[in-house]
Amino acid sequence: MSKFNTFDELVTERRRLEGDLQQQKAYLRSHLIEIREKLLPITKVISFFARFGQNGSSTAGNLLKMGSTLGIDFLIGRKLKKAGWLARMVLPLIMKFTAHKSIDAVNARN
Repeated sequence: MSKFNTFDELVTERRRLEGDLQQQKAYLRSHLIEIREKLLPITKVISFFARFGQNGSSTAGNLLKMGSTLGIDFLIGRKLKKAGWLARMVLPLIMKFTAHKSIDAVNARN
């Protein structure tokens, strides 16, 4: 952080920082759109399986949750073998929770 001698320097710096902020927002927005496009096939698969659970039953949702739980246990369990005990307990729980919430959100949307 540099010292400003005049008010004009301060205003110029503020405008520069606001411009940088707008550029960063545009950059993040474009990357979020790119991530959404990459995740679109996954959401289509989830919505396809969610159709089986319509008619009042949540069989497809339960199957997807079970599959996501097994997948997380299998994939993350291998990666966290050398991690600390806290990471081995907390990370899979957080991932399972977010996966289940996203499956519930897709099921509710359909």
